[in-house]
Amino acid sequence: MLEFVDIHKSFNSQEVLKGVSLKAESGIKVIIGINGSGKTTLLRIIAGILKNEKGKVLINKCDVTGLPPEERGIGYVPQHPALFNHLTSWDNIIYAIRNKRGSKKTGEQMVAMLGLQEILGKKPKELSGGYKSRVSLARALTSEPEVMLLDEPLSDIDAATKEKLLPEFRHIIKNRKIPAVYVTHDLREAELIGDTFVAMVKGNIFEVDSAGEAFNVIKENYLAQTLLTGVAAGVQA
Repeated sequence: MLEFVDIHKSFNSQEVLKGVSLKAESGIKVIIGINGSGKTTLLRIIAGILKNEKGKVLINKCDVTGLPPEERGIGYVPQHPALFNHLTSWDNIIYAIRNKRGSKKTGEQMVAMLGLQEILGKKPKELSGGYKSRVSLARALTSEPEVMLLDEPLSDIDAATKEKLLPEFRHIIKNRKIPAVYVTHDLREAELIGDTFVAMVKGNIFEVDSAGEAFNVIKENYLAQTLLTGVAAGVQA
């Protein structure tokens, strides 16, 4: 189980996360929000890449807030596959073994499930966007994480390939039976991958019952903000 409680983060006095709290106990929870809403900042804090100013991150009820990324038991798939260009696909997939996480057996399982057998000897520059995304997911899962974080992992590929990969990603993540948090701004993507949904608007989270409701919450909040800004400008004038 992943839980984060009262997470705050600011950059240059601008508050990006405003006391965000959420639980992800099972399945795939999708955070839907437009660019700049705080989604990536939140995932990077959970992963330990960024430090929060206030709040806690708990995994299976253990406080990991002060731990470095490699000790949190988290599989992280970033927006743009951060593969090591000097390593083959296979060496990228089993990279976590260097830090005593995961195993070659798990790596072989991920290779089979994601259909990567033919590209194991290739380096990232030789791969298509779809294969890079598959290798990135395989690497994260090979580390045998307690929790998965996916930050718009298919943003670099075309819509047709994305439609094909999303069901694959969903099946494989669900097969591992670990909680996952998936970030996107795309309603269709959210519907294809998610079990439960939240909307993120300007550093705040709103729990909802569907991807469509999340989209409506986002639209209503930004419309309200636009109207308020217009009223304020009229008053000042």
